[in-house]
This record gives sequence, structure tokens and C-alpha cells, in this order.
Amino acid sequence: MVSEYLVLGAGVTGLAAGVELKESAIVLEKDSSPGGLVRSKCFDGGYWYDYVLHLLHFKDPEIQARIGSYLGEVMSPCPPVAWIQTLEGSALYPFQLNIGGLSEEARNKCIVDYAKAYYHKNGEATEKNYKGYLKATFGDAMCDLFYFPYNEKMYKYPLEGIAVDDLTWNLHRPSFEEILKGGFQPNIPRPTYNTNAFYPCPKQVDAPLRGMELLSEALAKRVRNLELNTKVESVDPTKKTIYASKDGINSSYTYETACLSTLPLPALIRLCSNAPASLLKEVDTLQHTKVISVAISVKGERPKNPGHWRYYTDPNIPFTRLIFMNEFDPQASPEDGWALLAEVTWPGKEPIPSEKELTDKVVEAVRAVGLLDDNSSIVGTHIWVIDPAYVIFTHETQRIINNCFEFLAPYGITSSGRYGNWEYSSMFQNIKAGFEWAKKVNKKSLA
Repeated sequence: MVSEYLVLGAGVTGLAAGVELKESAIVLEKDSSPGGLVRSKCFDGGYWYDYVLHLLHFKDPEIQARIGSYLGEVMSPCPPVAWIQTLEGSALYPFQLNIGGLSEEARNKCIVDYAKAYYHKNGEATEKNYKGYLKATFGDAMCDLFYFPYNEKMYKYPLEGIAVDDLTWNLHRPSFEEILKGGFQPNIPRPTYNTNAFYPCPKQVDAPLRGMELLSEALAKRVRNLELNTKVESVDPTKKTIYASKDGINSSYTYETACLSTLPLPALIRLCSNAPASLLKEVDTLQHTKVISVAISVKGERPKNPGHWRYYTDPNIPFTRLIFMNEFDPQASPEDGWALLAEVTWPGKEPIPSEKELTDKVVEAVRAVGLLDDNSSIVGTHIWVIDPAYVIFTHETQRIINNCFEFLAPYGITSSGRYGNWEYSSMFQNIKAGFEWAKKVNKKSLA
């Protein structure tokens, strides 16, 4: 089959590109439904969970209006409320603007150490590794209480080995005045990078689909040529041909102008028949973590004002955060229950523990933090693995990414999206990337 454009993967980046290119593109997706990680699951008679936590937060009014027109009335404002649980108390996110929620001694130390860091560098943090950057930006006390333990728990990788470049877009370095305000007037919602956020909330109780998958569905409806259950088996860049299998039948797809891949970058390079051995060796060194999602369907009174999610810094607690699905959508569970999603990170190249062992530990920890009492009962637990989940951006990562892009470019192949770019990016950024790639290549073909 020949098409002007091919898109590999029907996550939000691939779907956005397919929407933009209309009938001139074919989108290939290995799963039976589109969306990639932007999908939802329903268990236990009406408990809804997103595959992973997603919020739509926009920085582009045009794209916001466009997505809003696709989703219609289900797109509801959802400025997030997130809490951080430390060994010295609770603080509203962002942590640095709410240190007054900590113990008095911890708050005062945070203020003093921030002053040292802030004025020592004259407001500039220049360290190139993530641990040094965090320390120079926020000072020792905030790092010891939150930034170091949480990031070490999330990445399962030495922070000294992580480069700064890819991780600062969602970090706000406040003025000293802002620090003082947060120290003495804490836990007041303040604008952050994701304040202008939305979440799909159908009004009907028995809606056939809930959660962020409604976004994927809305995009997929506008893709003219979407082929599901179609797994890419190999790529021959020299022939501009993709070899795939569907229901046991092999087929080939040739692109005339350009190909967009949203597959994880290391996987794409391994699929290329002419990838140099040196490049294959390099992509094998790229690092990431897995996320193990544990869904817990609870019957009982819902927690009071838990926030949309809570971060946990204590290394003895297995999860990095708990996500309260009913805070996003009150109808994400039956009225007499609530849906809880726990995220556990795991080193990318290590095998995960048994599902029962991990689930038992997570449930025990949920009880320990006071969210399950004697009047609550667990209706069901469910577990799935996201692999890759968080990219670990080491000091060699950008060089390897550049080498991959240089190899692909002569064949008209662009790798994009969160894992195609091998980066930490938001859903909005990935949708925007799909639209922009499609506009760019279409403009070239019309020239």
C-alpha cells in the first residue's frame, strides 16, 4: 500500500498528525484501540481509571479552541490540586511556594537555605547535573525534604547522572518575596505551569466511556485512515517502506513524502534494517523507568479534600503518588465508592515483583497513610505496567538522540512525541508536535 504520508503509532501525537493530514496519511497502531497511554480502564462495575495520569493544560489558545471543539461540553476546567507529603508535614504543590505547611523549624530552615542559594548565585543556577541544579536553585533544606528523596524515588537513578536540560520546563524558581509569602501564607492555590487545565467529564452517569480516553476517541474519529491491530515489524528506510503484521497477515506500507514515528526512539532504531551497529549500541544505553499502576476500587466514604493527587517522599512508602480519580470526575466510581490509582516506579531494565506482592504492599501503605479505615472495603485491585514511563535524561542522552535523528532524516523519517523524542513532555506539547509536523510536511509537498 502506498500513501503520501505514514504515521507510526496512534498516541495523541500520531492522531493529531493524522487529523491534520486527512486522507493523505495512514496511521498504523499495534493495539486494538487508539490513544497509546491516553486510554482509560473500567473495573468492578463502574470504577474508572486513566491508564496513566493525564491533564490537558494548554499554552496555545488556538490548540485549546481546536481540542475544545472536538471534545465539546465534556471538556471541563480542572485546575489541579496536588499535595506533597514529607516527613515534616504537608505542602500544597508547588512545594517551594507553600513551605509554611511544614513544621515551623523546617519552614525556617527552608527560608534560610533558599536565601543562601538564591543570593549566592545572584538568582542563577548554572549546574549541569540535576542534583546540583536542584541544590543551587532551592537550597539544602527543600532538597533534603522533597526534591532529592522524591526524584530519587521516581527515577531510581543517581541524580548526579541526570542532565538538567530536559527537566526545568515545569520548575518555577520563585523570588525571595514569593518564598516568604509561601512560608507565612501557605497552601493557597497559586498559578503554575498546569493551572489552565481541563479534564473530560461526561454528564450522563452511565456514559460508555469516561476519562482521558475521550480525548483519544475525539481525535481518532477525525483520522481518515487509521489501521488498528497493525504492528510494525521492520522498517526499510532506503525503500521508504514499513513492514507490518495484522491478524497474522504480513503487509507493507510505502510513504512517498514523509513518515512520522511516535514509537519509542530506541525501538524505532532497532526496527530499521540499515541502522549502524554503533547506533544500535548507543540506543541500548538510553535509560528509563517503568511505572507500575495499581488500581484500587474502594467501597466506602470518599476522602475529604484529598487533592487530585498526592506525592509521597518517604522511601518506605512504595508509591510515588496516589491519584484520586473522583476528584477529576465525580462519577468515576459508584456513589458509595471511590477509585484510587497508585503509581510505583521501577528501574527500566529490572524485572518487576509479583503482582500480589506489590499490590499487598501498596494496599498496606494506603492504610498506613490513613486513607482506608474499618468502614472501607476493597472491591477489587488491578495492576498494569507502563514501559517505558519516565525517560532518564543522562549527560549522553541528547548526543545519542541527535545521532538517531541524523540517521533518520535523509529518509524522510521524523521521530516525535514523548518517547519518539525521548523526553519528558506534556500531552499538550505532544498534540502540538503532531499538528506542527503535519503542517510542515504538507506545506513542503505543496511547494
